[in-house]
This record gives sequence, C-alpha cells and structure tokens, in this order.
Amino acid sequence: MEVGLINVKGSLPCFEDFGNLPTKIINNENYNEIKDLDMLIIPGGSLIESNSINDKLKKNIIEFDSIIIGICSGFQLLSSKIDIGRKNPIPIVKEGLNLLDVEFSPLICTDLVNFNVIGNNLFKNNENNKGKGFHCHTYGNIVINNFKTKPFTYSTVKKLDYKVIDETKILSGVYCKNIFGTMIHNFLDNENIKNNIFNYFKISEDEKNQIYKKNKIIINKLKNYSEKDNAVKYNNSNNNKKGLILLATGSDSGKTFLITSIASKLKGKTFVAKIGPDVRDIVPALYILKEKMTKYSSIKISNRGWCEVEDFIKFVNNSNYNNFIVEGVMGAFTGALNKKNYSGAEISKILNFPVFVVSPCNKSGIEGAFIESISYCSLLSEMGVNVKGIILNKVYNFELFEKVKKIGEEKGLKIIGIPKITSDKRGLIPEIEIDYEEFCKYASNLNINIDLPDIILNKHNNSNNGNNYEDINDFEYYLKKWCGKL
Repeated sequence: MEVGLINVKGSLPCFEDFGNLPTKIINNENYNEIKDLDMLIIPGGSLIESNSINDKLKKNIIEFDSIIIGICSGFQLLSSKIDIGRKNPIPIVKEGLNLLDVEFSPLICTDLVNFNVIGNNLFKNNENNKGKGFHCHTYGNIVINNFKTKPFTYSTVKKLDYKVIDETKILSGVYCKNIFGTMIHNFLDNENIKNNIFNYFKISEDEKNQIYKKNKIIINKLKNYSEKDNAVKYNNSNNNKKGLILLATGSDSGKTFLITSIASKLKGKTFVAKIGPDVRDIVPALYILKEKMTKYSSIKISNRGWCEVEDFIKFVNNSNYNNFIVEGVMGAFTGALNKKNYSGAEISKILNFPVFVVSPCNKSGIEGAFIESISYCSLLSEMGVNVKGIILNKVYNFELFEKVKKIGEEKGLKIIGIPKITSDKRGLIPEIEIDYEEFCKYASNLNINIDLPDIILNKHNNSNNGNNYEDINDFEYYLKKWCGKL
C-alpha cells in the first residue's frame, strides 16, 4: 500500500502522525505519482489562504480514483466554498475543489474532542466507531449542500468561539464515495481507525512493517527540510534546558509573531506551548520547526486548556527537548481575580520559567508602552515571577527607544526593541486569517536577539496538591500589597 502525503507551502505534514501511514511525499513537482497511490492524505495548514497548490496538482487530485482524506484545511480544500472573512464586514469566499459539496464559514474550535464515525464507509466497523483527537481551526462551521455528501464524523466539544458551553455534538466531517474530510486532527492516529484501513486493504503484518519503515524515512526527510537554515538545530551540546514565557500587557501585542521568530532562530530541539486553550497561536512556530501538536502544547489555566501544569512540568523534566518557549494568553493578569491560577502571571509563577513582558508601542507610544511594561514587571516581581526583561514591539523611533532602554537596563532588565513590520498583505494576523508561509517568512527575517535563559523549575513544582497553590498564588493579596506602595 502506498499512501501519499501532500507537502506544499502552507501545509503541516508533521503536525500529527497520520497513523504513521504515509509512504510518499507529494508536492507540486511529482503530482503525476498520485495516480499510483492507494490513498492520499491532505493535511491541515493554511492551504486555502496560501493558494499554494498549483493547477496540475489540483487536476491530479480531482482525477484520483482511490481514497482521499482531507484533514482540517485539507478538508476545506476538498469542499465547494470557504468563507475566510472572519471579522471582515463582508464574506471573503474562496473556491475549493468541489469534491465534497459543503460550504465552510467561521467557527473557532480549539478543543480536545471525542468523536464518532457514522455512515457506511471504510472507517467504520461494528465494534468501535469512536476515538479521540483535537480541533484547531477558525473556519469550522460546515453546511452540507447535496444529499450525495453525507455526515462522516461528529465531535463532542465543550468550547466554541472562545465560550465554554455544555457538551455539544457538532458535525466535523463528511464523505462522498471515496472522498473523506474531517476537522479532527489525530483522527488517523486512533488504532481502530488505522486498523479499519488495514482491513480494507487486506494488509498483512509484514506489509504493515514495510509501511512503517517507509514512513520513518519520509518523516526524517521532512525533518531535514526544517534544518536547512539551521544546520546545527539538533546538535546542541549543552544539556541545560532553556526557555522563556512571553507575557503581554494586552491582546494584539504581537506575542505569536515574536514566538514564531524566536523559534526560527534557536539551536537545539525546541518545544512550543500556549498558556490556555487557543493552540492556533503556536501553529506558525510548529510550521517552522516541523513539530507535532501534543497534549502538552496547551497548559491549563484553571479548567481551560489541555494539560495540567504539573503534567507539563513532568514533561519538561523528562523530555529530550533543549528549548521551551511558551506564549501567554491575552494580558498577563487577565482573569487573575476570577479564579485561582486563571492568568498567565500565575501560571508563570508556578512554572518559574524566565519571563519577558511584551508591550506594543502603537497604542500609547514608546514612552507609554515602557511605563506600562515596567509596572507589569513590578507587580510580577512582587508576586515572585521570574522576570528577565521587556520587549517593546512595533517600535517606530529607535532614538526614543534607546532612552527607555538605558533607564530599564539601569534597573537590571534586558530591554529589546522590535521594529514595526509594515505589510499591505492579508494573511499575517492569526486571529483573522493566516498564510503560514508568508507569516513565517516575515517572522524568520525579524532581527531579534534573545539568549534563552536556563530553566530552574520552581521548588513548588513537585507538589502533589493538584491545582491548590494558595501558599504561593494569591493574586488579590499581591495586588493590594503592590498598590499599597504607590
């Protein structure tokens, strides 16, 4: 059995394992090899926004007469229409290949999900039609237009468009004959799903081993692609684990862009995580690193997110990654008076990772951004957060920046200035519409110089008290104490 995996600009061929099934990489050059495949997988990414699949590859996909499965953006490519105009006054409609008669419109879901497979198809058997995976999309509302296209997967979700809801089943996949689409990442990594494929093709144990052997070869090849611009990426001789957390003074500060830029320049194996559930923000960094999304990629704040803080700490201790970069959620203190450990500041204290505070200069000027970030650093330090420095983003005047930099460095803080990036292109805003190739190109070209500090995990990290950190995290207490000094 030969299984092709599409790898073009904007695709995420290493975002998941795809059941360790792919045996051949398909791109815009070897499209003629599609006809010899038994199955074609079109992965997630920004295929719609990137417009990166050429006409010849599209033609070969349309004419392919065996099994196609599209995942997330790959599913959208197989559809008829996709409205990617979130936050736009009018829809921005893109045309798909029209192999599945469905239309997509904005719906954000970044949940761990349980799913079930329905319909009479090769992925379903009489014993186990359920599984687990995750959603990571902005345009996930699916409307079927034609009775020939049938429901394929339903996902049980607890959060839509940033709102926590009661458990709800939503349509997450459809099929028509041998064409399948689903929004569920890790769908093919469920053993029952993979076994159904093997049974359909009557694959023997020896053939399975050959498939897995070929799969390892192409994954290594894909990983090598990511090392072209950083030949020593996996040759870091320093065994110390290094890392940082970017906390911000508010949303739209540029954290995602900065995290992506930092990831593109690091030596050694790098893991990227998000505080909170919106894992879409770290996908550009994973695109550059050719790394998978895992349950450790989302660190819980209170009950929102995927991985308990203690589990993330164990993962850091036991993993073979050299670097860990973590993106905060909204502003550093957002939600801190709501519940215990409901803010990026509190999670950062528990982790004891080095912290840089990000403040954009486009709202209150360089002076205002500096004052705001200094006040954040002051309160964070009062709480016991390991603050290392400040990043002023979107700097428009470096003479002014040098003045505030001197003041900050006199207080022992590293002050970094990032110039304002100007572009008239859509596709550079993760919250609205993103072209991963374009976004990562800008991020990689950014001149940002941060030497990651060593990680010294907090002495409280080995606590067995679950999420009960009253002894170290009482934000209201610290806030009152800090205000008393003003």
